[in-house]
Amino acid sequence: MPDQIFPRGRGTLLFLALLAHTLFIPAASWLGALCAGLSIPVLCIIFLAICKKTGTTSIWDSLHRAPKWPRRVLALLLMVSAAWFAFRTAQNSASFLIETALVKWPLWLGVIALLVLGWLIAHQGAPAVFLWAIPMAWLAGFIILLSLVLSMPDWQVNKSMLTGAFSLGDVFRQFLAVLPATIALLLFSGHDDALSQGKALVFGGLCAALLTGLTVFRASAVLGANCARAISYPSYAAAGVFELGTLARSEVIFGMAFAVCMTARIALFCAVVRTGWQLMRGKS
Repeated sequence: MPDQIFPRGRGTLLFLALLAHTLFIPAASWLGALCAGLSIPVLCIIFLAICKKTGTTSIWDSLHRAPKWPRRVLALLLMVSAAWFAFRTAQNSASFLIETALVKWPLWLGVIALLVLGWLIAHQGAPAVFLWAIPMAWLAGFIILLSLVLSMPDWQVNKSMLTGAFSLGDVFRQFLAVLPATIALLLFSGHDDALSQGKALVFGGLCAALLTGLTVFRASAVLGANCARAISYPSYAAAGVFELGTLARSEVIFGMAFAVCMTARIALFCAVVRTGWQLMRGKS
């Protein structure tokens, strides 16, 4: 396994972690989701600028140099927070998968399966998670983009969808939803003279924001505002308007792409738990 995290891995994992929230966004909130997503690259730029100013290579490296007990307290807080967000992501993801595909599975079994899968990806260290994210981002991104393109003939766009979707409160709610995963990823980021991280993070964040906004917007454009409000996962349902070859339920493949995104977010939080535990034990 690699012992270094490369910029491309950071960008692709950010892309997956941000997209993981898409299926749970109400169709009417597409503009709020887009604006919140676009704020993440700005946050990354500010963070990296601060790291450059202070010479911080990563938050973990800074914590390693902290005194013993403050280091352990902070590591414990990060571990507990990451474990909680991993559990919540697994819970929401299992609910989605059970309602749409794995109907005979109990919720607790789905949660455990996702947490175990995330831990298996993360147990060899954060660099392995970021490396795994690169092909997964290409796979998930291609499926989601293909789904959007193939469904475009069924879009019915009206003026109210474009002008009546913005709310500052909605932007703030969507921003809070993606903030924990962003912070978790930025823990592994910082200033590096040899490998600049800014372009990869900005590109990954921008791609995630655009695909999120388009996917949620597609739900209203295909299903209509009233129908989209009545469905639990409108973005998933809207992906089933076309047939892909002999596969009548094209939304299944679409859902698989987001299952990859949700697994990536869980693996990211598990990587924080693992790194925090090593920090508490005084290991690098």
